[in-house]
Amino acid sequence: MAFSLLLVALIIGHLLADFYWQPMSWVNDRNTRHFKAKKLYYHVLVHGVTSALIITLWEYTFGWQQLSSVFLATSIIVISHYFIDIAKSYSNKGVVPFLFDQIAHIIIIIAISIWLTDNLQFTNSVMALLTNSKALWVIAGYLIILNPSAVFIRMMLERITNHFSSDGSLPLAGQSIGMLERVLMLTFILLDQFAGLGFLIAAKSVFRFGDLSASKDKKLTEYVMLGTLLSVSVTLFVGLGINYLIS
Repeated sequence: MAFSLLLVALIIGHLLADFYWQPMSWVNDRNTRHFKAKKLYYHVLVHGVTSALIITLWEYTFGWQQLSSVFLATSIIVISHYFIDIAKSYSNKGVVPFLFDQIAHIIIIIAISIWLTDNLQFTNSVMALLTNSKALWVIAGYLIILNPSAVFIRMMLERITNHFSSDGSLPLAGQSIGMLERVLMLTFILLDQFAGLGFLIAAKSVFRFGDLSASKDKKLTEYVMLGTLLSVSVTLFVGLGINYLIS
């Protein structure tokens, strides 16, 4: 309980300091001036004060009331946050650098929480996940419905429609939409919420109805219907298979 409490408190503090207490002017200043940006130091200071308050409160409530631990943990968070943000400022500002930035911060927070609580709760939880066949089947299911399913559906559509493709759409938009809808569908199936699955399919049909009814190209209508039905079929097959294997 102590580990979970400290971990979630530090994560909340990180989210507040990174997304709610950091104006865009600070972000722009960091991305423009990098390590010379004064606003970067303000941002790191906000993180330091927030983390110090959380760690102090936890240390004097559940810990060993050691001020040195508070100082060292806060210093690690502040220094690591500074260098991680500096590295991000030199990136292309895309989604991948953003994800790596946040993952790096969370890893530091997890490590600090493990060290301060001095227990094996996190390690035991990870080992329990890695040795739990049900959890591994679920992970495998999500991995299957992402890129492997996208490749399979694209190959099937190319074979059936003779390499027909719709012009005027955003690059990779169809593939991204398909991945997102399969993730949602698989989640509904694993939760035995088939009503949500029906709602998702109906909602997509409503959104696409205008485009298809306005289109004079019968091939486009057939292409979209085939893609949707293939996506649903693959996800149903994977989801029902996983439910059978873990039941």
